[in-house]
Amino acid sequence: MTKRQRSEAADNAAEIAPFKVSWRGKFFLLPRPENFPLEALEAEEEGKHLTALKLILGADQYTTWRRLAVTAADAEEFSTVVMKELGRGNP
Repeated sequence: MTKRQRSEAADNAAEIAPFKVSWRGKFFLLPRPENFPLEALEAEEEGKHLTALKLILGADQYTTWRRLAVTAADAEEFSTVVMKELGRGNP
């Protein structure tokens, strides 16, 4: 494998690898947005934001998140952290 091929393979792996978000002392692994389940996108379109989040995080991580998030402000704060990690949203 050439140096260029190794570099391209590493770039491709990074593009599909989940990313880690730290929030309130816990780490959450999320898929890249292009790998979100279609069911999550459908839930988001229907205005079911927490259902979408549950589908993206998976049951175990959602349970952990839910123990930490008790208000709408908490959910907004988590969303802000995720968007920052993705390089999206307001700085």
